[in-house]
This record gives sequence, C-alpha cells and structure tokens, in this order.
Amino acid sequence: MPQRVDVTISIVSYNSQHVIVNCINSVLEAAQGLKIEIIVADNASGDGTAALLKSDFPGVRLIENRANLGFGTAHNQAFKISRGRYFLILNPDTIIFPDAFNTLVQFMDSNKNAGAAGCKIFWDDEKFFMFPDLRIHNLGTGILHFTPFCLFFPGSRLAKRYWKTAHRIWDAETPVAVDGVTGGLMIVRREVFESVGCFDERFFLFFEEHDLLRRIKNAGWNVYYLPGAAIQHFYEESFRNSSINIGAVYLKSALSYYRKHYGFAGHLFVHSLLLIAKLVRHLESGFLHKKNRYAVVLPSEGRLTIRWSRHKDAARYLAEISYSPWFNDRGGAYIQGESLSLSSRILDRLPGQTGYIRILPVAKDHSVGNPLKTVIISGEV
Repeated sequence: MPQRVDVTISIVSYNSQHVIVNCINSVLEAAQGLKIEIIVADNASGDGTAALLKSDFPGVRLIENRANLGFGTAHNQAFKISRGRYFLILNPDTIIFPDAFNTLVQFMDSNKNAGAAGCKIFWDDEKFFMFPDLRIHNLGTGILHFTPFCLFFPGSRLAKRYWKTAHRIWDAETPVAVDGVTGGLMIVRREVFESVGCFDERFFLFFEEHDLLRRIKNAGWNVYYLPGAAIQHFYEESFRNSSINIGAVYLKSALSYYRKHYGFAGHLFVHSLLLIAKLVRHLESGFLHKKNRYAVVLPSEGRLTIRWSRHKDAARYLAEISYSPWFNDRGGAYIQGESLSLSSRILDRLPGQTGYIRILPVAKDHSVGNPLKTVIISGEV
C-alpha cells in the first residue's frame, strides 16, 4: 500500500540548474514534520539539470521530457504520479522560508472551504518588496494590464479598485480571501485540482493559473493569501537561460485565454488593446517620453537612495516597483519617513537592470493617494 503523503511539491524545470539546488534544499529544510514527495518534471533542459538532480537528489522523482511541453502540461504529468493530499505548485527559482509548508497545510486542514492558497512572496534579496495577489483576468483587468491606463489614471476608480487587495495583503498579518494567488507557489487541495480538470494544456506558459483559479472559484471554492508563510522568488531567473520568445508566448496565451472565456469578442477586445499599447509605445519615443521623463537614480556605494518631500496627509508611504513606467505589474512595500535606501542588487531582478519606483502617500485610514514621485533606477548612466 502506498505511503501516505501530506504534500506533493511539483516543480517544472527548464534550464534551471543554476537555481534548483537552492530551491530543493530549502524545500527539504522547510518540510520538517511533514511527509512530502518532490517531483520535478524537466522540460528537456540543455544545461544538465536532469543529470544534476539524479546525482545530488536521488530521492526526487524525476520526469524527463524529450521536449519542452510547457508549464501546465508538465505539472499535470507530476500530478498523475503524485500521492499527496495537497498538490503544491512551485517555481524552481524560489527559496522556501522555515515553517511555510506547515503553515499552509495547517490552514488548509482547518479551512475545508479553501480550494487553494498562496503565501507572502518577496521579490528582492533584502526581502523588502512583495508580489501582489493575482487578480484573475477579466475585461476590466485587460485594460489595466495591456494599456498604460495605470500610468495616466493612477487615481481612477478602476485602478484603485484593482490594486486595493494588493495594498491590503502587503499590510496583512492574518489570512485574506483573495481573487487568486501566483503560480510561484500555490497549494491546491488534491480533489479540487482533479475535479476542475487540472491545468488546461492548451496554455504553454502564462495565463494557465488564471484559467485554473477561475475554474476553482466557479466550482465554489475559496482562495486565500497567507502572510504567515513566505518564500523568495528570484523572478528574472525564470527566463534568464531561456531561448523562448517570452513576449510572443505571453501575447498568444493572453489572446487564447480571452477567447476561451469571452469568445471571439474577448479575443478582438484584447487584440484592440494590444494595438493601442503598440501605438503608445511608439509615441513614448516622442512627446510622451518627454512629458513623463523621470529622474534617474544610480547606485552609490552599493545602494540606491530615493528622497521626497513630506506629504501633509501621509501617515506612511507605499513604495512600488515595476519593470515598466506603466506600472501594470508591480511589487510593493510600506515604509516610514521620506527616504528609501535599497541594495543595488535589486537591479538584478529587473530586465536590463532598469526599472521604476514610485512613492505614494498612505493616510491614517489606510487609503492610498496618487504618486508623489517616480524615478528610474538603473545600473547604467
């Protein structure tokens, strides 16, 4: 009779040799007191990932694919041979903090309405900025993600409603019911993952977690964010050694997702938004670029320092970071005082070592105001 397993940790690797050792070691250290199994589905890595796992981690169950089958398909492979009461989806470029697994399992055991849960995800080496929750894509979020709406209308009702949950979870100390959680770490009840049909294998990469969570929510299950469990996600490492055209894959998945859930009208809607975005990017090289020019902050003695004037209504401030001046995707952290100092290592988490940071005032009632200052951080003049 197969041994009972509390959690199956499913990791999909693709040229992940440079990060997966630290990931698995942190998994083994964080899983004390639990019966776990680790399954790695390797998508035809060319960097020796599979050989490394066989040599250094003989206890890991390894699936060696002859081609890159994509994120969802590989996790589905792992699920078919898994034995855990819970199926935990984990990226190879993560580090698990102590007690994270125990916190997740105890919560799921105590909350039978929980279909899935995620945790606090730190974005940088200093564990300062946190990832937001995942808002399941719909027609409204399409406007925010595929156009510069958040850049030009940061104080709009649509933008503030979208980011309200992120502002809340960045400050949370107790579990919060959320729309969704990111695929960096997601624990799913076994019977839930199976009953909703696992990942839709038509999505090679991106949007598969939106699709999965939409089906979980539609089946009547709740999704939670647990601030008592934490990981660090070295996000840029996911694609550093990839030959895949990430931008093209993302756009294809986006169009497929909207066509699946909103029909041809949804496909056409997103396609139109993407054309608008392309036009705006073209204009940014002209008058829009001049209109929205920001000060550049360069490293000094290994630090990046940002200062701003005190806002009369601010009890504290919210610092947000993004790879884009549009701030469609962003990490966040609350701070006191009118200055911010960061390690210059944060630039390694940004494409081309360039990104954007903006400062927003936060009132005593926790409401977040419009940006006070936006700067470019860069490792190059």
